Amino acid sequence: PTMNNFNKLIDYINILHAKINLLLSDGGNISVLASIFGIIFIAWFITRRIRKHFLQQKFPLSLFSNIIAPSIVYASLSIINLAYLIKHSSSNYLISFFSWLALAMLCIRAINGILSHLFASKSYIQSLTKIIQLSLWLCALVMITDSNNDIIVLLDSITFHLSKTNEISIWDILHAIATIIIAIVIAMLTNQFIERKISNVQNIDNNLQQIFIRLSKILIFIVGLLITLPMVGIDITALSVLGGAIGVGIGFGLQKIASNFLSGFIILFDRSIKVGDRLIIDNNAGLVEKITMRYVVMERFDGTEVLIPNEMFITNSIQNQSYSNTSLRAEISCNIGSDNDILHAIELITQIIKNEPNTLNDKVSVNITRLIDGGVEVKGYFWVENPSLINGVGNSIYVQILELFKQQAITLPATSQRIELIKNG
Repeated sequence: PTMNNFNKLIDYINILHAKINLLLSDGGNISVLASIFGIIFIAWFITRRIRKHFLQQKFPLSLFSNIIAPSIVYASLSIINLAYLIKHSSSNYLISFFSWLALAMLCIRAINGILSHLFASKSYIQSLTKIIQLSLWLCALVMITDSNNDIIVLLDSITFHLSKTNEISIWDILHAIATIIIAIVIAMLTNQFIERKISNVQNIDNNLQQIFIRLSKILIFIVGLLITLPMVGIDITALSVLGGAIGVGIGFGLQKIASNFLSGFIILFDRSIKVGDRLIIDNNAGLVEKITMRYVVMERFDGTEVLIPNEMFITNSIQNQSYSNTSLRAEISCNIGSDNDILHAIELITQIIKNEPNTLNDKVSVNITRLIDGGVEVKGYFWVENPSLINGVGNSIYVQILELFKQQAITLPATSQRIELIKNG
């Protein structure tokens, strides 16, 4: 079988060589060449004029700027080839050659633009686009030489036996890979479109948006799977066995994954945690950045990002400092010497806190908390509407208190130490 396949490949190369010679022998038509290069020049000129208006635009307008030229060339050559076919009862090989080249370039640029948009942050995107470019140019060569049927027959004849009754050919493998890739790209584009539409809805809160986005992802995945599997020759009824195996896996090894997945939906449904909330959980304090299907991303106040499994927010006790009220209480403390007018000093501190722009005036309280050696300890309690400004507000209040104490000659308690010397005898 291997020798037969090798002989078929040799025969195909000979056929391909003969068709290339036919293509080259048909290239003496000067008027056809002039028309083709004229169309290419016009496409280039139009592209230069309008491309600058689309380069800075977002997808899909940025994609349109890359496919203008090959689209114009392909459409124009297709019209000319159709007219040539009507007049001469056969297509022109030279026009067909450049037409397929334009179509290949159109597909390559379109696919590169889509993949760059979908996988912009992936490191393997350049290698992937190069492989796709090479594959499309090979397909264009096959179509140009009108050898597509020969190639399909050849690839379909090279088979691998999976079992005594089942076999698969190279054509089946390539067809399955192409179908899966196309299905994934369509699913991702559909998901991004739906996600963008849901995110733009203003009359629902962020948690409901996240729920709808996740449900749409699951629905798109299921629909894509049900459509793609029959196209690659997989019986959908076999999924019942696969579903049973997945159920057993969830019952044993995948308990935590399933628990975190369901916990994510519970968190979003009951709205106990939202993006931007200030939380304290398991000795971690910070702001919620993102809620995913498996974990919650929380940024600590030192800039460190912590990934906390969703299950912990269901089973453990957490402090949500912005659950029903986004404002947060803070405090400052200072000592005042007993030689000063303490009540007057407390009034001055209260006024400083109330005059601070980022504090709530109706929730300011300054009290004596305890007596100390040589004076009293005073604490000021205030509420900040934006918790991220607490440190800055506290620093500003302390600076103003120091300046005011200097102006009013308010002193701190004098520190003193008493040492007793006991002499024996």
